[in-house]
Amino acid sequence: MAVWGAIVFASSCPTLYAQFAAYDPYAPAEKEEPPIKADGSLNWPTFYKSQLVEARYENLWKMGSCGGTNKRITVPVEKNKVDVNRLPEIAVEGEVVRVGSGMLWVRQTNGTIRTIATHPAGVSAVDVHGDVLARSLQPGMVVRMVSSVDQVGHGKDVLTELDVVSVSPGFEPEAIEPEHRQSIVAAVARLRGDQLTLKTPVGKLHRLAFLINDDTIAHLMVNSLAYAAVGDHVTAKGRVYEAQDHVHWVFASEVNVTKPERKPREATNDILSSLESLD
Repeated sequence: MAVWGAIVFASSCPTLYAQFAAYDPYAPAEKEEPPIKADGSLNWPTFYKSQLVEARYENLWKMGSCGGTNKRITVPVEKNKVDVNRLPEIAVEGEVVRVGSGMLWVRQTNGTIRTIATHPAGVSAVDVHGDVLARSLQPGMVVRMVSSVDQVGHGKDVLTELDVVSVSPGFEPEAIEPEHRQSIVAAVARLRGDQLTLKTPVGKLHRLAFLINDDTIAHLMVNSLAYAAVGDHVTAKGRVYEAQDHVHWVFASEVNVTKPERKPREATNDILSSLESLD
């Protein structure tokens, strides 16, 4: 059902997208390539060292002030481009120090901080896993558990654990049957006190209510960096670009995020608390 897609927790990458322009003003006839090449490797769009330089040139182009022949303008614009697909590949490991939309800032053991960027088309392989407290669940997250509900959709037992999962577009969960122990996949609608309310678009029961407590654990099994947090451990593989201003970019084909192991009552705080707006 189409309505299921509307309740799935998602994260867009507007800040990162600003770095990748689909419109190339000095080569308007350039064909846009698919995000994945025939050999299975990622095909990265052009990256611009300076958004300001590119924005100024696009403005000149749109106003008709530059026809793409003035080398005093076009040469700096060409030098502003980075062909990510030609960059060398490296492996990175470290600790998350900041989380952004589609990006992580990771500190390596030598102190170097690298910006890990995923592909704007969403084709980078991302895996975020580990345990957090169920009290950190947010509306829209999709959870999975084995349980049962009564005729009005109320769970009969206090949940001790559940999974937080990512679902593919068009996914349709099974309808919930009362008085029947089954695998339940539903989206978080609200968490208030000890009551967790879920919603599902299929079947007769669209609202489900379960009780949790301070020790209820949520096992993360998701493919979105929105679930990463400061202090998580990261391994990544991608193409590296070292900017002149000591900014270290890694355009990642693979990102693996692991939550630190903690005792249940010390499990991570709000798993979305480190999301920050980028200046």
